[in-house]
Amino acid sequence: MSKTIIISGGTSGIGLDIARFFYQRGFNISLCGKVKSSLIQKLKKEFSSEDSLIQSLDLTKRSNIKKFVQSTFKKFRSIDVLVNCAGRQHVAPIEKFKDEIWTNIIDINLNAAFFMIKETLPMMRKAKWGRIINISSVHGTVASPFKAGYVSSKHGLVGLSKVIALETAKENITCNAICPGFVLTDLIEDQIKTIAKKKNISYAKAKTQLLKEKQPSMEFVTRSDVASMAYYLTTDAAAQITGSNLIIDGGWSAQ
Repeated sequence: MSKTIIISGGTSGIGLDIARFFYQRGFNISLCGKVKSSLIQKLKKEFSSEDSLIQSLDLTKRSNIKKFVQSTFKKFRSIDVLVNCAGRQHVAPIEKFKDEIWTNIIDINLNAAFFMIKETLPMMRKAKWGRIINISSVHGTVASPFKAGYVSSKHGLVGLSKVIALETAKENITCNAICPGFVLTDLIEDQIKTIAKKKNISYAKAKTQLLKEKQPSMEFVTRSDVASMAYYLTTDAAAQITGSNLIIDGGWSAQ
């Protein structure tokens, strides 16, 4: 019987690459994210309907999370791996950081992960096996100015991972956080374009400038780097890795 992975934010970006990585290795995949119906239809053509469940979902509503988890279990009869990957970024000084944006970031980046774990953990306990992986960020260990919501939520994910790890320490269930540095996602693409426009420089120069400020390797972390780490955490070799935040940041946090 194939194992099942459920991924919040799995319809795009890092989450989608994780989905593809696990799908190629025989996992059933259950994906949710707030995306257009046209993208959902495109993904349904990529993945077999027998081995996948894909939905557009507003993760700020707990009832949606509950229904999605139940639908996944009903279809596949197990949830073996949970990856919390949904995320939102916003850049603004604290006094200009809008209240509603703060609330939305915390809801998507942190609260959704909490409720996904709360819904899936009983199923893992019943099966006596499970792997929970929270996609945090290097910003879960260090801060940058003007990113109050993102940094707070990603620090929260690291803390949440530690708590869940302690609560499941004597069970065959692990919980860890993966903390990537700059990955060339849509979020980072937008950041590069903003720098280029603001400083009236080329996209290439803005890209170099962004890396130079933070990431000593001067290379972006790849999505496959993150997917490979997530997969490793589901193997027997990683059975004693729990409560950790695994950093992939090209030396950023070593400074």
